[in-house]
Amino acid sequence: MNAMQKYLRDSDLVERMRDGDKEAFEAIFDRYYDLLHTFAKQILKDSFAAEDIIQNVFIKVWIRKERINSKLSLRSYLLVATRNELFDYMRLRYNLLRSDINDGLLDVADTDPDAGEYLLHRERAGFIDAAMRSMPDKRREIFSMRYDRNMTNAEIARALNLSIRTVEKHVDLAIKQIRRTISVLLPLFIILF
Repeated sequence: MNAMQKYLRDSDLVERMRDGDKEAFEAIFDRYYDLLHTFAKQILKDSFAAEDIIQNVFIKVWIRKERINSKLSLRSYLLVATRNELFDYMRLRYNLLRSDINDGLLDVADTDPDAGEYLLHRERAGFIDAAMRSMPDKRREIFSMRYDRNMTNAEIARALNLSIRTVEKHVDLAIKQIRRTISVLLPLFIILF
């Protein structure tokens, strides 16, 4: 990043990036990487996964650069993009955990050297189910629509006659509840195992 770009406003950098200026993109990356990585790491509690998430966000920013409105807050845009990427990541992880268990793909004998890992994997999925059972009905329904049926927040809001913000709040609370359940139960399971 050259010295001049360091002092440009976000809107100017976005305009330059929209015109294909790679240095402007690099300036945006340098300006926001730490903020977005910290945000993702707080949610995931995993620095490497957070790094992958942020790389995906910036790849999508470059690919969709012509669609970014330079008049809107770049910071807000990037935080929302990161949040959406986090939702996609957690939905994928959740669906993988559930499908592994529900479809019987992990049929492992007790003598298998990876049986401990399988058991831990299976228990995590059980913890997710336990957390979901303890959710209020509306939250469980919204979370299921979001991650089991892959509906967008807007589609859920329309189907349930709710605001998108209400749907987002229920999804956020559901994810926090699942994370809290896993963080409480998993150490107990490991100790007992």
